[in-house]
Amino acid sequence: MKKNYWKLIKNRKEHSIYSDEIEIGPLQLRLMLGDDWEEELALFTETFFCDCGFQPRTLTNFKCYLNELNDITLKGWCSECNTIAARYIETGEREGIDNIADKIRKLNQGRS
Repeated sequence: MKKNYWKLIKNRKEHSIYSDEIEIGPLQLRLMLGDDWEEELALFTETFFCDCGFQPRTLTNFKCYLNELNDITLKGWCSECNTIAARYIETGEREGIDNIADKIRKLNQGRS
């Protein structure tokens, strides 16, 4: 008997934005990812968890958020099933990332 997995997917309409997250722009994301930012961003937007199981798929219409651990979350939509999807990127332990993240927080302090 085949299950209808589409009924099991929780179709939320919006992302949760947590109190320790600040939105960052594309140039700030580039600073956080470093020299290989183009390749890394392509990898991150093609590898994310989504219940739909379709391949290939990409994370579309995403916004970037920096958290208190200096890690980044891309929050957007799955290109195949149009449900919300996200990709967590651990950058917090990279050398020199604290200085970059602190400067970004200072610049974005009044924007959120």
